[in-house]
Amino acid sequence: MKIPNIFTLIRFILIPIIAYLLYLNNGNLIILSITLFIFAIWTDWIDGYIARKYKQQTTFGTFMDPLVDKTLVLTILFIFADLDLIPVWIVLLLLFREFLVTGVRQVCSSTGKVVGANWMGKSKFILQTISVLYFQFLLYFEIKNNSNIIFNITVGYYFILSLTMLSLAFALIFLWWHRKAILSEI
Repeated sequence: MKIPNIFTLIRFILIPIIAYLLYLNNGNLIILSITLFIFAIWTDWIDGYIARKYKQQTTFGTFMDPLVDKTLVLTILFIFADLDLIPVWIVLLLLFREFLVTGVRQVCSSTGKVVGANWMGKSKFILQTISVLYFQFLLYFEIKNNSNIIFNITVGYYFILSLTMLSLAFALIFLWWHRKAILSEI
């Protein structure tokens, strides 16, 4: 088994652990969830670096790496919705965006055109990572009954709403760029 794929599997295994920790209503365990999430994001960066540098790209990694990334972020965002930190409709819009982009990629690949990640997708992932960390800290401060001017529901709401609108705009641009491939398949 290739090292990048091991990192992807580790990240996949961390998803239910991080999710479980977020539900335990314990400040120390929230800090542990933050640490594990940062480690998971690091494994995403390192597996891509190793795969490219040492030419260890595999079909498994090409498929599973982005799937695990999306599952990691969306799982945590759905938990935040369940904990009433963010509205569920925002997470559903982000899920819709992921299905849309994945569908466009699938249609393009059926025409022989491979569509990889671009700067918009990477920017979206970085912003989603920041938002997950933000809400993890918000949850920590709520558990500790420590009101915080930076980590509060209102700021978080507008941040995740802005991220969602930007993410949807990126998806529509992505759709526009690949419209010819899509229309050729209709």
